[in-house]
Amino acid sequence: MLSRVELTACPVMTAQPVTSTCSDLFATRSHVVLGISPFNSHFSEERISALIHWAQSEFGAFHLYIPDEPSRFTLEAVGYSPDRARKKARRQARWLFNKVRRALQSNGFPEPAFDSLVLRSENLAGNEAYRDLLGQAETQLWSKVWFREGCLKTSNWVLSNLVADETDASCPDRLTLAARYFQAELPLFMNSAAITGMPRSVFAYHQCPQFLRQILAEHRGEVINSEQGFLIVPGDVAPDVGKHPGDREIEA
Repeated sequence: MLSRVELTACPVMTAQPVTSTCSDLFATRSHVVLGISPFNSHFSEERISALIHWAQSEFGAFHLYIPDEPSRFTLEAVGYSPDRARKKARRQARWLFNKVRRALQSNGFPEPAFDSLVLRSENLAGNEAYRDLLGQAETQLWSKVWFREGCLKTSNWVLSNLVADETDASCPDRLTLAARYFQAELPLFMNSAAITGMPRSVFAYHQCPQFLRQILAEHRGEVINSEQGFLIVPGDVAPDVGKHPGDREIEA
């Protein structure tokens, strides 16, 4: 296992590259995408501000990624109607966007920086690289048994922490629906450099699903771009292990 790297610019932050290639890419400090999840108590305004401070201090450039629209798939998978899930996801997104705006401003970024630094459904819909990668995840890769099973296992891991009955968590229809959330995120794990126009990039989040670890280690070139890395950055807040996107705010 790779050792954890202390980040002197922001003492409470640590970063753990998932593979040796991720470590090499992290060492370049070229670009980082900070994953910020809706419905996850890990992402307080203070936590988001600290992540921005770290990214600004340590990297040549950074973006934040918020899977705002895709969060409705998780809500539907745990029992919300499509209409109610969509409304709840949008309401949560507005709340999270406001936290991110304030966190950016507290780090010296004016209001217009939100539109250029925050990757979300609205601007990713017009991003050709993102659309191409999402298409690969939803068709070409989904047709492969190992990939489909890995996505469904990841969905089971998520849902088992959000529903009371494990039988419900393993329901095929629920798993397939919940997998659309992971698929929507996957382009950022596959090649966030292409999406953001950078030569290389690492994605930073406070945990890494086992299936994502597998494809980072075993399917680089096939799924993961050679210039794409992943960092686990737990910081000073205990990660919600297994709770993705969390269950505190997901209640009705």
